[in-house]
Amino acid sequence: MRNLVSRTPQRAKGFSLVEVVLAIGIFLVTVLALVGLLGPTLQSVDKVAKTDEVSSVVNSVNAFLQGSSVIAPNGSRFDVIYNAVAADHYATVFVFREYISALETKVQLSVGFDQNETVAGASVIDPLAEVTDFTNAAGPIYRVVLTPSSVIPTPTLDPDQYRSEVRNTSTGTYELNAVLEDYLEGYFAMEVRIFVESPPAPTDTTYNEAKNLTDLVDFEPIFTYNTAIVR
Repeated sequence: MRNLVSRTPQRAKGFSLVEVVLAIGIFLVTVLALVGLLGPTLQSVDKVAKTDEVSSVVNSVNAFLQGSSVIAPNGSRFDVIYNAVAADHYATVFVFREYISALETKVQLSVGFDQNETVAGASVIDPLAEVTDFTNAAGPIYRVVLTPSSVIPTPTLDPDQYRSEVRNTSTGTYELNAVLEDYLEGYFAMEVRIFVESPPAPTDTTYNEAKNLTDLVDFEPIFTYNTAIVR
């Protein structure tokens, strides 16, 4: 007589609905955590890139003011820069990358004074040290404004001899009072403010380069520092 053995049905292998829901929940929490970290990371990368760009502009400006031979090929670089700032209490330097030509893809660095720096209608800057064309700009244009610095001495007997004691309320800058012949110090300290502007369109030949201090007073510079040139 055969023995009848009862067999219990085996449970099918796999995940239950509860397990699947839990797994999806853990996955979504992980993704959300990663997305939350991504924002600050991208901001940090962007901040580093901007810091590097500002550092590059500062280095370019300092190298230009301190060592460029085109500023004063046959004279004193100190005298030329001082007179440029003294003309209107400020001078403007442009820094930007530009295509070598309209048909080229290679870029070069362009650094130079605004061509509108004049004294009594006469240019105080050698044309070799001027920037006159922005049509091939390849990226942002950095407007670098040089004004008298608070570091310039204020003699006890005549505090206004070299510069104004307080900043001009309409421009937020000090004013230079002494002509070159009456400035007896061995160095000239300048406050440097860097503004960033969009390049003109390829067909735009009316880029507004001749902005004065009152035009810029409502704009926040991306960086401000002090530098000096010596006689």
